[in-house]
Amino acid sequence: MNDYSIRVEVDYKADAAYIALLDAPVKETVEIAEHVLVDLDEFRVVIGIEVLRLTAKIPFDELNKTYHVRSELVERLRKIQPSISGFLSVTVGTDSSIRSSARELTPA
Repeated sequence: MNDYSIRVEVDYKADAAYIALLDAPVKETVEIAEHVLVDLDEFRVVIGIEVLRLTAKIPFDELNKTYHVRSELVERLRKIQPSISGFLSVTVGTDSSIRSSARELTPA
């Protein structure tokens, strides 16, 4: 089984996030649900998921069936729900430092 690396970037001001799955150039972006887009490479492999509202629901079945995202990776992505904002924890310190952490995305 492969060890998938998932990187989540959140912009709280824009109420948006990007979930990076692979490091490759984006060839096409497709809307797969309201407020959810996928970035595809030249072979139509999903390389990233754009979430335009932090509470948006990612259509996991479509990722698996339509875009052939491996079920092991889909199961890891499911741990981000019910929302990306709930997945991340952000703390602002008394010195204005900002720390963020995410729940562990261990293989299912």
